[in-house]
Amino acid sequence: MVNYLPFLEPAQENISRIYSMTSGIITAIFALWFLNFLAGLIQRTYATGQAFGSFYRSTIRPFLKPVLLRFHSIFRRPRKETMSKTILNPFGSLR
Repeated sequence: MVNYLPFLEPAQENISRIYSMTSGIITAIFALWFLNFLAGLIQRTYATGQAFGSFYRSTIRPFLKPVLLRFHSIFRRPRKETMSKTILNPFGSLR
């Protein structure tokens, strides 16, 4: 049996070449699949955002915008009043 091992060396080299070539092809296919998967995720995220944005713009915004503006105006101080109350020291921080 040991005498037949030198005859198997060319077959082993061919199998080794086929294995390395196949692993390279599988790696390339996996990289392309991953890029396609990533592009699909980006496309679906964009489509979802666009659908939600158009729904928000046409349905929710007309009712929500006046409420938020009123809420914001309740807590906002007039600009002149806040500017006269703040005194800056020479280094620029509030005192």
